[in-house]
Amino acid sequence: MKLKYLWISGLLISCSEPRVLKEANWNGNRITWEVLDGGATSSYRWLINFSEEDKNSKDLIFESYSSPYIEDIEVYEDKLLILCPDFRNKVNDTITINLKEVDKYKGEPVIYELNVLKNSNGDYKEPTFVKEDRAYALANGLK
Repeated sequence: MKLKYLWISGLLISCSEPRVLKEANWNGNRITWEVLDGGATSSYRWLINFSEEDKNSKDLIFESYSSPYIEDIEVYEDKLLILCPDFRNKVNDTITINLKEVDKYKGEPVIYELNVLKNSNGDYKEPTFVKEDRAYALANGLK
């Protein structure tokens, strides 16, 4: 019975559609921030997709399951700023992606799972605050 329940819950979660939280524009291209809410049994899955002007397809460039937690996104000049909430009174909790190099992220998106970097590329520079959050979680048994 337990296995059947887990299978049905997994099916329901995997079949749900991400909800668009915000769209931003960069040089006519669209950046979409979406969330897939896992409900009471799992965490949020944050997705950031890039759609080129006049194309219907979207490419994943950033994903985070549970943490780092995303609070908002902004485009400033040629940078995508992924704003993370202020944990433990730190300052400047922002992940930055250079949009001039977005093609490199389309083929190799940054993917986090529970604050562990699961996939990246040579252009992504992991911010110090993410490394510190991971070290804090490990040291305090939060993983």
